[in-house]
Amino acid sequence: MSSDEEYYIILHVGGHFVKDQYVRYAGEEVIRLKEDLDTISYFELCKLVKIGLGFNTFMLIYFHKLGTIRLQNNLRVICDDISTIAMLDFWVKFKEIDLYVEHEVDNLIIIDKIYLLTVGEGDDEGVESDGEGEMMLVILQHQME
Repeated sequence: MSSDEEYYIILHVGGHFVKDQYVRYAGEEVIRLKEDLDTISYFELCKLVKIGLGFNTFMLIYFHKLGTIRLQNNLRVICDDISTIAMLDFWVKFKEIDLYVEHEVDNLIIIDKIYLLTVGEGDDEGVESDGEGEMMLVILQHQME
């Protein structure tokens, strides 16, 4: 590798994976970082996401195999130095790599009842119209006995 070559990480953070017709990453912030290929390890990637970008909780980091258009079946988990080396093979070839961060839920709230939101006729108590035909749920409250 020549010392004048530049390598970039395209980091997709703050979003979540959605599977409709195809897998996509929605609600994301995209950050492009110039990084040193020779010093990247799994530990360094985690440190970059946690400390450098302030995302303290995340579950997994994925890389997208460049040269393929869709994320579907082309995401690979980075979970250790061996998978980081697999990512580096693509990074060297294309000079940049797309990484996707899957975040944990920050505040998990467990409730003892299951509420289903359905569409249909019936009592509209607790429901308010925004004046444009859309209905929104204002308050759904369950009082503990």
